[in-house]
Amino acid sequence: MSFLQCGNFYYEVMISIAIHIALIFILALLFQRRLKVEDKAVFITAIFIKIVCGVLLGWLYWGYYGGTGDTLYFFDQAGKLYNYFQIGQVSFAEWFGFQEIHLTVEEFSAQTEPRTYFFVRWLSYLFALTQGEYFTMAIYMSLFAVFAAWKFVKRLTLILPDHKSAIYVAFLFIPSVTFWSSGVLKETFMVTLLYFMGYFIIKWYHKNSRWLLIIPILLLFWALWLLKYYVPIVLVPILLLTLLFSVQPGFLKDIRFHWKLTIYFLLIISGGLALSFLHPVFSSGRFFELIKVSHDTILQHSTEAKIVFIDATTPFLFFIKNIPLAWFTGMFRPFPWEAFNLFSHIAAAEQFLFVLLFLFAIRLLFVIKITHQEIWWILGIIIYSTVLATVIALSTPNFGSLLRYKVAYMPFLWFLVLWFVSKRFNQRNKG
Repeated sequence: MSFLQCGNFYYEVMISIAIHIALIFILALLFQRRLKVEDKAVFITAIFIKIVCGVLLGWLYWGYYGGTGDTLYFFDQAGKLYNYFQIGQVSFAEWFGFQEIHLTVEEFSAQTEPRTYFFVRWLSYLFALTQGEYFTMAIYMSLFAVFAAWKFVKRLTLILPDHKSAIYVAFLFIPSVTFWSSGVLKETFMVTLLYFMGYFIIKWYHKNSRWLLIIPILLLFWALWLLKYYVPIVLVPILLLTLLFSVQPGFLKDIRFHWKLTIYFLLIISGGLALSFLHPVFSSGRFFELIKVSHDTILQHSTEAKIVFIDATTPFLFFIKNIPLAWFTGMFRPFPWEAFNLFSHIAAAEQFLFVLLFLFAIRLLFVIKITHQEIWWILGIIIYSTVLATVIALSTPNFGSLLRYKVAYMPFLWFLVLWFVSKRFNQRNKG
């Protein structure tokens, strides 16, 4: 490519990015005009931070990691799929998933892993929209995620108006969560689906036309199942049962609390097992084996930030022996002395603050007044986070990767500890 051609190419790239940024800015401006004055600053700040994080994440992988990593692989595979569609090697029906794709593994390797293939196919539509501009794609994905978070957050503040600050901080401004759910990553798409599903569930629960809202909820559940199956497997039974027990229907009112608690736990376990066996990972009986395989593979390719677990003779024993350490790691680590670079030092400082707030929340548990309904939601968040923290930590023995995967549950844990602080503050003000 000549110098003139190179200059024209980068000129066209910059023009394309500028057009998309202008479009995004106009859409954000139109949306924020509908907001209350006190919400506008929060919304604009959240969008700005999210977009910056999406661009910084791309820079991290293109520059710091030398052009390697998941995000660039997803981008490359999305580009290949779109190009095959353009030249007619992939039909419209194949591109949109109505027919099985007919490409070799060498031509399109993403098809070997169903979750990656689902994400890459969706990403290829964004590739077509942006004409393959990576950072423009990152900006759009970040925008989708923050918009979903905002819709969820606003619904949540209608239910809990006294805890707006806790909600805003937990779901919009936790640094590690904001960063690792931005840009061209599966986690960005996951939180988009998760928050939109949360938005529609809250809306369904409080609206008379609730049954029409089941359709988007089911579609989002299906997409989340295809992308990160373990999240809905854990979330759905806990969410449904927590909703049920928190409203206390007639058949539960006369049962003592310890029996309610027993029934609650048994139903969660039963529901989770029933739902999990709909997925091949569980129905094949290879769950513990795949946890161990993932653990060994990531550990083998980790040069720093390794997490050491106790070895065992079988995958099942490996899982059982390491449950306490995996839970502790997934919930509270890395500590400041376990940091290994600038990014991990920031994450470790954030995590240390969380540990302090978690301990403070335990103390407040015995001080503040908690309603019967609130008890069930506290339990629901703790169980959801506990299960995901244990499984994710055990299958991801690397602090760098773990910080990224924790975005599935850490916002809810942050909200829980900040809710305790907020509730204590409100009760003291009311006297």
